[in-house]
Amino acid sequence: MSDTTLPRRRTILRAFAMSPMLLLAPMNPAGATGSSSLGSSDFAAGSMGRGGLDTVSEPNWMRDLLDSANPTELSLVGTHDTMAYSATLIGATQDFDLATQLRAGVRVLDIRTRHYRDAFTIHHGIEYLNANYTDVVRTVSDFLRENPSETVLMFMQKAHTEVENTRSYEDTLNWYIHENPDTRDLLAEHLWTPPADYDGAIPDLGEIRGRFVIMRSFDATGVYGPNWRRYKDSQNDWILPSLTEMDTKWEKVRTHFERTAQGSNQTLFINGLNATSGEDLIAIASGVLPMTIAKGVPGIEGILARTEEYLRDTGTGRTGIVMADFPTAELVESVIARNFS
Repeated sequence: MSDTTLPRRRTILRAFAMSPMLLLAPMNPAGATGSSSLGSSDFAAGSMGRGGLDTVSEPNWMRDLLDSANPTELSLVGTHDTMAYSATLIGATQDFDLATQLRAGVRVLDIRTRHYRDAFTIHHGIEYLNANYTDVVRTVSDFLRENPSETVLMFMQKAHTEVENTRSYEDTLNWYIHENPDTRDLLAEHLWTPPADYDGAIPDLGEIRGRFVIMRSFDATGVYGPNWRRYKDSQNDWILPSLTEMDTKWEKVRTHFERTAQGSNQTLFINGLNATSGEDLIAIASGVLPMTIAKGVPGIEGILARTEEYLRDTGTGRTGIVMADFPTAELVESVIARNFS
């Protein structure tokens, strides 16, 4: 982290510390509307309730899918800013680590890499998440070795600033794939490599079982995986200036669920449940954070509870990729069930 970022970070942390909503709001929100899998005991446990994701065990739920199934046809849970489970309260987007997410049934990852000193560190914005790309590769490879029926889609993108490098981002990725002794053998076994005649399409499940697929959103001369922008139809309205505008965010989420259910099976539908205040210090001070948007606050139902209710009420139909902050057990199980109904 550069010296110039430190005063701004202190300002944000100071604003958060002075937030009256987060300091004074009861952790057991008896006045909250709607029902959610985040019960009163969860709220008392910390992190405003952890949603029980660690109680779910769906490590090989994809084994019953046909090899001819394509990820664009499926209902999948993804985690937004996957590695931000050890972040500050301002930056946290997950309650549980990567291994727990995968074991629970999460199959889409959002991995944000900072190119720093010819290596990839993992960031959420300016915040280093005490993890590097090697950690991600090891965890995903360990999971796929134990569960060869599964596949993982890994959205990779650049994060924060690139500093103190002697080579390009792509050259560093190639180093991880071909040279780094900590990752090259794991990636040779578990990273899907596009064939010589690759046309850019997202491969069918039978081709990628036991492997993870890089969904590329960075510029490169080489071919590492599908350029997901070519196939996507996404809802990613991630700025929420006030918690009082939760209804607006939810309407966009709900509309995209309906669009997905009726859309082409060749389109990769992505529905972002996540949102934050961005860099608005006033919004941060009033409690607009990934956690409060996902889980709600007294009197304002969060996006997770609304999504759980929607999935219960509608019952069937493809959801596409559901990218979530702090996914709950009910959310994951409900989305997985859509593949078999």
